[in-house]
Amino acid sequence: MQTAVIGDEHSDVPIILPTEAIELDVFRRAHQQDTFWCGLLLGGCGGQLATKLYVDRQCHFQHNPLPNGAPNTCRRPSVGESSADHLYVKSAMSRSLLEYGRAARFAFPPPIGSLVDVDLEDGLSLRIHMDAAVRPDWERQGAVILGPGVVPDPDVLAGCPYVYRVRCDSDGANRRVWIGTQSLARPTEWVPFSECTWTDEGLLTPAASRIMRDRSEAGSRPAAAGPSAGRGALPESVVTFVRGLEAAQRTGTVDHVRRLCNGSSSFLDGLSSTARAEAERALTEAKAWLATHEEYQRRIFKDLEAAVRERRAWDVRSGIQQAASLTRRGASAEEHRILAAARAYLREHDYADQSPAQAAVRRQLHYKPAPAASRSKSKKPNRAKESAARARALLERLDRESDLLADDELAQLVEELTRAANIAGPNLRGPERKRVASWGRKARQRRPARTAATQPRARTKPPAAGKPESPARVKLDPLAAAVKTILQKAAATGTTLTWAQIRAQLPPGLPALERSQQTSVLIQVDRSRAGTAPLLSALVTGADHDMHPAYPRIAAAAGRPQPRGNLEAVAQWAVEVSRFQRA
Repeated sequence: MQTAVIGDEHSDVPIILPTEAIELDVFRRAHQQDTFWCGLLLGGCGGQLATKLYVDRQCHFQHNPLPNGAPNTCRRPSVGESSADHLYVKSAMSRSLLEYGRAARFAFPPPIGSLVDVDLEDGLSLRIHMDAAVRPDWERQGAVILGPGVVPDPDVLAGCPYVYRVRCDSDGANRRVWIGTQSLARPTEWVPFSECTWTDEGLLTPAASRIMRDRSEAGSRPAAAGPSAGRGALPESVVTFVRGLEAAQRTGTVDHVRRLCNGSSSFLDGLSSTARAEAERALTEAKAWLATHEEYQRRIFKDLEAAVRERRAWDVRSGIQQAASLTRRGASAEEHRILAAARAYLREHDYADQSPAQAAVRRQLHYKPAPAASRSKSKKPNRAKESAARARALLERLDRESDLLADDELAQLVEELTRAANIAGPNLRGPERKRVASWGRKARQRRPARTAATQPRARTKPPAAGKPESPARVKLDPLAAAVKTILQKAAATGTTLTWAQIRAQLPPGLPALERSQQTSVLIQVDRSRAGTAPLLSALVTGADHDMHPAYPRIAAAAGRPQPRGNLEAVAQWAVEVSRFQRA
């Protein structure tokens, strides 16, 4: 091992042993009066260490033999130079605080080496995450400092001006501590801890001071200085594009930022130099934000894959929901594979502790006995497997596209799904069969409602003179009122909804909401609101949580500027959604 502490097993004074023999001689002379220990704050056993000199390999510390002569069996988790970095950070922070006449109390919660808690005398507190073993709690009172390899949550990074980082580099026989300032719009700027200052609000780096000063100056400038206010100087399309990028970052919609960035080349080509410079500035900030999000997503899936590989059920269970939510914003085939492996592992783990009797009951509930023909030596088992695969594909399509399908298309797909499920037999699991049955019920519920809606009804009372009654209006009014109420609730929480989710919340007794009526209903909803109010229709998305294809038409009917092309439509829509996030 290369690291130890000086004094006794409880010491927090770290020391690194040189690896070269000539350097070790100098080290021994400098520390003639010191003793070295496998410190408890290093995760060690507390035993005393000796220096071991080699000329043909690296010099290192080694444990002294036990009193009975037996070899020491210490299993310290880490023995390299970085294993004492938490102690070097504590030492550097103590010196820095001392220069400003301040004192603090330090603690090292488990797992040892991962966390450093700092409580200052004036009530301020910090938590330093040296690694990713413990997830940062951003709601916790006090500042958070992140070590190497700890990726900040993108939503947190988007919502604050900067995040502090910490790292240690070798400097001879010592470790030098650096503090970094990371923000969305700038690369991380690193300075030695000795260049940081302390204020009433806590630690302050030169970069953080500049960021706060720039924000203060930006807030005091006249509105015309900003791109969104410079309508006279910039084309409306550039203002919409820049606002869309900023809005998509505020709401954390990664796919929208990515689409705006990827589709920007042709958009930039037709701009003047001034307008292009403003658009490129916004693109640079958006790409930095996007890189942070993508790194965060890679980290989440990497950790989930490691948890599955190492069969850590608790970590898999805690990470799978976060990974699944990220796939709804877009994920690679490899990430989908990791997620599927995690789900399969949890299914296996959940049944691992079952008694034989419980397993028998589960099999009886989840599986139907295979027909005798399928147990014969024919090709029917292969057909059953193919049908099971087809049924699963249909289930995924229905989950993804049901709100975009007309009733007759939905009925046709459900009928095909039912046939495939019947042929699949025991190749479909119990939960899958429940989903098949659920889609069958949904298709049957739509069919009679649609038939009733299309049948003519006798009039019992003629319309008032001069005001002919519109059957379509009578039919849409209650639907529009119900949809408006549902969307207002979603607006209060800043969430979006698919048409399938809206249908599920409609009160009973209303006419069936046909696919062909969706756009008309949303136009009626937004026309009933004040002209400057955000469009509730912006909260209705496709199955992939992206902009609904009908949104530009609805926005135009509500009096919004007609977007020129899909890129401007996405930017305009992102701005509209962000208005609910700020409300």
